[in-house]
Amino acid sequence: MEKPPELDPATQFRELYEREYRSVYRTIRAMIFDPSLAEDLSQEAFVRAYRSRDRYRPTGPTGAWLHRIAVNVTISHLRREKLSRLLAPKLLLGSGSGGYEQVEARTLLEKGMARLSPKVRAAVVLHYFHGYTREEVGKILGVPSGTVASRIAKAMVVMREALVENEQIVIPARSGE
Repeated sequence: MEKPPELDPATQFRELYEREYRSVYRTIRAMIFDPSLAEDLSQEAFVRAYRSRDRYRPTGPTGAWLHRIAVNVTISHLRREKLSRLLAPKLLLGSGSGGYEQVEARTLLEKGMARLSPKVRAAVVLHYFHGYTREEVGKILGVPSGTVASRIAKAMVVMREALVENEQIVIPARSGE
């Protein structure tokens, strides 16, 4: 089977989209398991590719370039999802008394966020709560995207420690102890 000709993202993006969309979608769908979310993330991947199409330098097939973007978009989504689960573990989703659990979750989140420096807190809020990419956060804060990634990684460690400490504090003693 003959390989299709390479397409230039800068000048042939529509054709590239039409040719590669299904393949990119299938890749994301295999990582996410949710067809609707996979569709959204596929669109996001193509939007990012479109925005960077003029910076594309052929080091391999354009399909590989698109898949790299798609996988990165998907991994970023999964990390944000993981952090949101870490920040408010089941408390915001509880169907029980609702009010108390939401207040408790908000308190846990605020305690964890209070441990972060203002610079780290800003990166977390912009990335996880507003959905900006690390590159966009870097532009907003005037720092390299690598610095943003470092701040977010540091926040994950600090927030995880805060939640672990809190869980140790609130574990009820067994009767008779």
